[in-house]
Amino acid sequence: MVTISLIASLVGFAFIWYVTLIYPPAHRILRDKKTYNLFLYFSILTPILAIIAYNDSMLQNRKETSFLSIYLLIFLIMYKYFDNYILKQNNRNIYFKKKYNSVWVDKESNEVTTIEEWFQFSLTILPLLFCYILKYIILDVIIKNYF
Repeated sequence: MVTISLIASLVGFAFIWYVTLIYPPAHRILRDKKTYNLFLYFSILTPILAIIAYNDSMLQNRKETSFLSIYLLIFLIMYKYFDNYILKQNNRNIYFKKKYNSVWVDKESNEVTTIEEWFQFSLTILPLLFCYILKYIILDVIIKNYF
């Protein structure tokens, strides 16, 4: 069970880095409601698997890694919020900029605004930071002090 939650977390992690850094036009699949909902259900399932697999006899690094299971969920919530913000401001969906790849040609990448670049950067970093903050609060503060 631990392996399943870890693999699911790593799949979510790889998806996010692929969408935000390696091939940003891939985020367009999240514009489709069915696809977004599929990813959302998967991202809700991974923390449930991590909670089921969690026990006190786990290695410390396994306990810490289990918090990465919410990474995809946080990303999807933030993505939807940022997409809705850009939709209201610019009457179009959010665009991501191709920064490190000159192989693929993408028309949307040329029309990216500064706020969208900040959103793309935020979607890469903030969910991960939130996971580690949550890990710190739960494992290092609550469990060590109260249990």
